[in-house]
Amino acid sequence: MRSKSQSGHERAILNNLVRIFVLASTYSQAQRLAALFEEDERIEVIGTADAARFRATRKTPLADVLLVSGHTPDAVSEAEVPVVLLSDRELDENPLSKTVRACLPEQSSAAEIAAAITAASADLMVLTDAQARQWLRPGLARDTGRTFMESLTARELQVLRMLADGLSNKEIAPELGISDHTVKFHVAQILAKLGVGSRTEAVRLAIRRGLVPI
Repeated sequence: MRSKSQSGHERAILNNLVRIFVLASTYSQAQRLAALFEEDERIEVIGTADAARFRATRKTPLADVLLVSGHTPDAVSEAEVPVVLLSDRELDENPLSKTVRACLPEQSSAAEIAAAITAASADLMVLTDAQARQWLRPGLARDTGRTFMESLTARELQVLRMLADGLSNKEIAPELGISDHTVKFHVAQILAKLGVGSRTEAVRLAIRRGLVPI
């Protein structure tokens, strides 16, 4: 007889859910972060904990990604799953590693955090526009001409234009030869990069900027 946790994990896989465990300095802070994803069909919060409890157990049962707030990269260097770190600490060096896949400001929007979580679950690393300039091409640190809009990849532009045509994720997937889960990831990245909360807003902004033909 299968356990409830096993059946829940299988259900998550079938539904392309990303299962996250939330860790914060205090339990109430962890609960507030978890609440950001109550209406997000892509993400399932399977547990929350404060720092003391996590240090005592080191367990993130069946989680795909660990969402951490208020800790340094070193504090989660031994995590068994990819980490999305929320921190306002000044970082002189790139903290991304095999464990830490994204490091975002603590006041990041739910869409930005969700995009980073989805990317981490797909074994990808996430850089903000400022981080990319600082860590990848330091010579561009003072170049303010690049925007999130301009940082869309060619595939993201494809998806954005298909969204503008009114296609759903399930319709986009076979057109591009990718899975529904990958389409969801691209949509999440688009929303985060454009700083919007819905597909409709993304299309409107793209039209205004001339990225999507009218």
